[in-house]
Amino acid sequence: MNIAFWSNSYERSCAFYNFVAISIASVLRYPYTVTTLENFLGSDNIARAFLGENIRNHIREGVTGFYEGSGIEGLLRRIYRGDNCPSILRGYWQEVIPNHLYYIPKGGVINSELFDYELNYNLKELLGIIKKNSDLCYINITQQNHLSSKAILHEADLIVINLYQNPDYLDYFFNNYSSLIHKSIFVIGNYSRSSPMSCKRISRYYDIPLENISPIPYNEYFSIVCRYGGAKEFINSNYHCLKDSPNYLFIHGIRKATFAIAKKLEESLALGKEEIESCSI
Repeated sequence: MNIAFWSNSYERSCAFYNFVAISIASVLRYPYTVTTLENFLGSDNIARAFLGENIRNHIREGVTGFYEGSGIEGLLRRIYRGDNCPSILRGYWQEVIPNHLYYIPKGGVINSELFDYELNYNLKELLGIIKKNSDLCYINITQQNHLSSKAILHEADLIVINLYQNPDYLDYFFNNYSSLIHKSIFVIGNYSRSSPMSCKRISRYYDIPLENISPIPYNEYFSIVCRYGGAKEFINSNYHCLKDSPNYLFIHGIRKATFAIAKKLEESLALGKEEIESCSI
């Protein structure tokens, strides 16, 4: 199952932090194998949050020349040349949580435009290889008008859309991106309980089931640890925190979002089973 994480207001909705936290929480709560990647280059990337400086060392050791080594660029080049063997992914995976959470790092050997073009061109083959190696593929995509962003949203089985509590913004989103809603759940990033645009009001006003909306407030400490590779330790140590913890509302929102994803996955598997059984009759 391919799950795209997207926002048309990436920074205001804290989409990056939500993606990192949900990725980790998903494998702490459920017995999935999750492969993560992103469709853009930049310093605020999954590698830093998951692994800190270790990921840089891993990539540097593997690089032997242009388009070679551990980065996703090298993987895409091999796919382009016709190497679609599922086992090739294991040479490019970086393990984050043993046997459960993996990241496909970037080697940083090409520019953003070329990377976007090659990811878009080889996307279906890449997703097919990932599907044969893991239960879920989480893709963090930029809100910019990239070729690969459009393709990923099209190929996604589920979209986790990051919103924020501004009435004008919400009106704009639901008026201009209605085509995405049928296969989406929603995260309200940087959530404030004092805002008039509460989850219940958003649910009623835009006709979205409340169970498909997860409020996730900004957590300053989590944003700090993401700079130094401490994200998984933070989520793991706070996952069962009590209501009196300053991290409770953040963790509660993350857990609700992971539950919503798991529910959609179960529904998808059940639907697939029904289709198989109907075809065998």
